[in-house]
This record gives sequence, C-alpha cells and structure tokens, in this order.
Amino acid sequence: MSLIAQLEKETRVLRARDVAKLFQVTLQHVYKMAAGGRLPSFRLAGAIRFDPHELANWLRKAQPVAFGPKRVTSGAVAHSWPPAAP
Repeated sequence: MSLIAQLEKETRVLRARDVAKLFQVTLQHVYKMAAGGRLPSFRLAGAIRFDPHELANWLRKAQPVAFGPKRVTSGAVAHSWPPAAP
C-alpha cells in the first residue's frame, strides 16, 4: 500500500513520532520541517499534530515531475536532464 493510501485510511490525528515512522526520517527532521512550514501541521494544546489527509495532499503536490522521455543511446538509458550540450 502506498504512503498516500496509508495516510488517507488514517482516521486519527498523527503525532510527530507517527509521521517520522511513516516517512522513515528522524523525529528532529519532522519537527524542523513543521517549524519551517515545509510540512503541514498544527498545534493542539501546545503539541505539534498532523492531519493525515493534509499530509496526503502535500505528498501528492510534492511528487517529482518528469522532465520528458528518456533518451536511449547504445542500449543504455540516458536521462533527458540535463540536456545534452549542442
């Protein structure tokens, strides 16, 4: 099951330690991202909490964008970014 699907199934508010475990990062990293506004969060009685549906939306928006089709040369896959020099 994808991380987004896991978050969408969640019915309770998440704690920082829950988010750290799901994202496989340190607790300190979660706190820094939340404090910097880079991770959607809110405070409840002074504690940082996370809405799982907001995190799922955040992940959808944060997914990498493809730079176009990959070029194939000599049987090896070459990425189209950065572009080849003219």
